[in-house]
Amino acid sequence: MTRRRLACWLMGSQPSLRAQLLAALATLLLPLGAVLLIALPTYMNRRFDAIERSQVTQFTNIARFNLNAEQERVSLFVLNFSLWTETFEYAAGRNPRYLSANLVPGTFIGGKVDYWGVAAPSGQVISAATLRGGRIISAGPTVRAFLAALPRPMPSGGATGLVRLGQEAYILAGRPITRDDGSGRGGVMLLARRVTPGVLSDIIYDDDLFSVALRPAATASTEVRLLDRTAMAVSPLNAPAGPPQLAVELRIPRAVHAAGLESTHQLRAVMVLTSLAAVLSLTLFLNRRVLSVLEGYKRDTQRIALDPAHRLDARDSTELGVLGRTINHLLDHLHEREAQLLERSRRDELTGAYTRSGLLERLDHHSVVRGALLIEVPRLQELSGLYGSDAVDTLLRELARRLHAVGDGHLVARLSTSSLALITLTDPLAPRTLLRTLERPLAFRDGEVSLTLSAGYAAAPHGVSITALLRQANIALQHALDQEEPLGVFNDAMLERSHYGHQLQTQLQGAQDRGELSLLYQPICDLQTGEWTALEALLRWQHPQLGPVPPTTFIPIAERSGVIHALGDWVIRTALRETYAAGAVPGGRINVNVSPLQLLAPDFAQQVLNLLREEGAAPQRLTVEVTESTVMQNVDLARAHLHALRAAGVHVALDDFGSGHSSLSLLADLPLDTVKLDRTFLRDAVSGGPRLALLSNSIHLARDLNLRTVVEGVEDEAMLNLLRHLGCDAVQGYHILRPSPLSELRRSPPR
Repeated sequence: MTRRRLACWLMGSQPSLRAQLLAALATLLLPLGAVLLIALPTYMNRRFDAIERSQVTQFTNIARFNLNAEQERVSLFVLNFSLWTETFEYAAGRNPRYLSANLVPGTFIGGKVDYWGVAAPSGQVISAATLRGGRIISAGPTVRAFLAALPRPMPSGGATGLVRLGQEAYILAGRPITRDDGSGRGGVMLLARRVTPGVLSDIIYDDDLFSVALRPAATASTEVRLLDRTAMAVSPLNAPAGPPQLAVELRIPRAVHAAGLESTHQLRAVMVLTSLAAVLSLTLFLNRRVLSVLEGYKRDTQRIALDPAHRLDARDSTELGVLGRTINHLLDHLHEREAQLLERSRRDELTGAYTRSGLLERLDHHSVVRGALLIEVPRLQELSGLYGSDAVDTLLRELARRLHAVGDGHLVARLSTSSLALITLTDPLAPRTLLRTLERPLAFRDGEVSLTLSAGYAAAPHGVSITALLRQANIALQHALDQEEPLGVFNDAMLERSHYGHQLQTQLQGAQDRGELSLLYQPICDLQTGEWTALEALLRWQHPQLGPVPPTTFIPIAERSGVIHALGDWVIRTALRETYAAGAVPGGRINVNVSPLQLLAPDFAQQVLNLLREEGAAPQRLTVEVTESTVMQNVDLARAHLHALRAAGVHVALDDFGSGHSSLSLLADLPLDTVKLDRTFLRDAVSGGPRLALLSNSIHLARDLNLRTVVEGVEDEAMLNLLRHLGCDAVQGYHILRPSPLSELRRSPPR
């Protein structure tokens, strides 16, 4: 049949458009059929490959986003600690109770971290811990390895990323430690979370669409590979410093590729059986049902980059529609998690109060406030030991509830582990009345607990910025703590004292090198023989411009600034040298007072023994005096240090016994040689009454425990006769001799 006859036949029978197309294709496109059997499948495979590359890249970006979100969460958790004056003080060696209040299992569990580390400004690791089996154990080598992975110097905004130690991967976040107001550089705080396969699965929401694993980084950029059954992307992850150490490997089944191969086989069979028209039909189908959807996804993806709330148009009923809806679900999940992380950074999970960052965000630099009340909750560690951490959490929640109950126009914030703040936006507060309300007894399971709070208040009738008012309230709080008062109300005198204290803190740093420090000695007299049995070394500071600075002024400053450790070593070393150089000195021993920060340092006992060894002094020449309030802060650590010293021959004296809430069990539990009864015992006992009975019973109790008793504050002969009658072993006070230079003591023989 000729072409003309065939055309006439087709026209006469009025063939359909499809038939006409088939005839046209049969006539015109038969020479192209063989090409289409090869070219079109190749084209389709390339398109499917591009789709899978885009898909695996997109999922990789989602996985990286989840990992970055977790890094941000750990970084924000570090921020909550590093932006605390308490952490700053601890890093400087001035806050011995910091670890007991913050380094608890709840820190690791609640923060979902595995390692904790704090480095001093010198770079020395002063706290390194991990949680194993519900117990906090030391992790010094690991934390030092983490510190080595952080940038030096540490950027002000901190650093975060993934690092590899051995065969393990960790999310590591570190930040410079500052005070609450962001000032100062107090070392480095870090937290790390081990990224196990289970943790990685929790972090990255995969919904069975893909699988992820962490691998050593072998490339500097994302690589996509199409294997036989899976599409794989390897993308390096940022390390805190230096080149990437780890990469995320993401795999997805090549479902699109498999579907494409199947379609290609079917297409070839159809093209062989039905001619080239099927090729065109299939091409049109792909353009309308697949490629158009994918192009729409591409446009939607580009729009999502500009508008995170936009979603893919996933109305298609095929697998591509399922894919689009799944991606939309993942995007919704990521958006929700981002919102949750942001809210957690603004609100304290325990109390519902604002965090410091949330408060500053709520009250930006343009806002003004009328009043700020800072409330410090003391004895948290003691309450935790007595009632448990859950009870302490209940206490903090109740205090926050009482603050919230003050009413509208106020904001409540939790600024540190043990401090809350009430910010007034309208009229100033009546802080004393409010403090009495907050101190109402709290019901625990074992009864009621009376609260004794310390607070600082600053008011601004015309309104000031939140940062300025918080600084003033903090100065008032520090004044209340220093003066042991319940409430400090900010005034200009406090500001001057704060500047004065800062001046003393600055100049105390080099006082010993400038020769401004000296020692006075006060003898301890045996009541039976009248001989001096010991000399107590007392530190004095003669400032060249300010004159003599009382120990009650500069010792707390030394403790807050961390200088107390160097001063304590100087006192021991100088006392040993001076008494050795003096030759025959009245009194066989040298008594040295020990600060709480010294006693509760991890290496205190070893440091004292090192000083004795360096000076060539016998341990029997030295007596360390510790107070019962210091020991009560950490009985186990104090007992361990004192056992080590006493085993070496150093004598131990419990100073100021009876000045606070005395624990008689300390006399039996601690390795003691001497009990020094506080001067208030003697002062009140002279007039008789219950204090006399307490003094007498304390002396007899110490004798029954084979402990030597020394009573301080003997000021006249009547006191001396009373103590001799009660059987006291030794006395100390102005009636015996005032603190004097060693040269004068040698000219003042015992009475």
